Amino acid sequence: MFFPNAGVDVNPFLLLLLGLITGVLGGFFGIGGGFLITGGLLVFGLSPIFAVGTSLALVLGSSVVSMLRHRRAGNLDFKLGLLLVTGTVPALLVAQWLAVRLEESGSAGPVIRYAYVVFLAALGVFIIHDSWRNRHRVKAGEDTVSTAALIRRVQALRIPPHSIKVPGVGTVRTYVALPKSGIESVSVFVPMGMGVLVGFMAGLLGAGGGFIVVPALIFLMGVPTEVAISVSLFQTTIAASMGTFLYSLSNHVDLLMAVIMLTAASIGSRLGVAAIRVVIPSRVRLLYGLTLLGGALAVGLKQVSSADPGLGYLASIAAVVLLSASGAICVLLVALVFLAMRKRLGPAP
Repeated sequence: MFFPNAGVDVNPFLLLLLGLITGVLGGFFGIGGGFLITGGLLVFGLSPIFAVGTSLALVLGSSVVSMLRHRRAGNLDFKLGLLLVTGTVPALLVAQWLAVRLEESGSAGPVIRYAYVVFLAALGVFIIHDSWRNRHRVKAGEDTVSTAALIRRVQALRIPPHSIKVPGVGTVRTYVALPKSGIESVSVFVPMGMGVLVGFMAGLLGAGGGFIVVPALIFLMGVPTEVAISVSLFQTTIAASMGTFLYSLSNHVDLLMAVIMLTAASIGSRLGVAAIRVVIPSRVRLLYGLTLLGGALAVGLKQVSSADPGLGYLASIAAVVLLSASGAICVLLVALVFLAMRKRLGPAP
């Protein structure tokens, strides 16, 4: 099927499959699916700037659906989400400007792909390593991470100014309690700083930033996994809204392609949100790390195929790796949900 705005031919069934996988993993991991979508669209032949813009459009729709379902489940910490967004918006503007300059210079493709490989691989390896280190505690029923000492230091940070004067209100301290996230007190500049990083990555790489904010909230701030996922979706919705608007102004969004994928993503998100209720947090993090590594491998193969004409066949392998790895995670989630429901219901009489 030819998509005139992006100027490419793509099999619509591949787009539906990518959308379905994105919806499932987005609802389960709180990532919006941006890194999967952008990586997939790059593999399917879209130019980097169109892959980023179209990815953000789909991330927006998918994140809204998943966020509302998590909100109904009582996992969303609005206060923490708003603090993240405060740092996200200005950083997003800067990153989008940089992405357009890179496209004009002809270097957007290598920069975006290499950045994806580095960030996804590093995060995936770290999360899997953490899950392996804490496997014995998980078996004992504890939900813990290897960065507990770092979390205590981050929560104890005292970043000036410690208070500000607000006209009509008076002096306001720059420390807040986040009871939904289990945090007694933290400087507002900690989540705002995370928001700056997430916003920059969202604008540059076409992801809502969830693949960074989820591990950041869990491993740096000590936020419970299910709350981190819901906050990530809230932040991703805002970031993707801004990003989609900015890329639409420069006509770098293929709306038809985004609508096709969103149709399947809205169905997949139901399963993803249902799965997070029955899968233990440590296993969520392990599967998340494996998903990141699959995305890194696929985009890496695509970049190698682009650099050497003799290795063009690697682009096809990249598409298979991306869809099969993420698809396998989805199948595993279905199995885990089925086993959990069967365990709750007990043996048949």
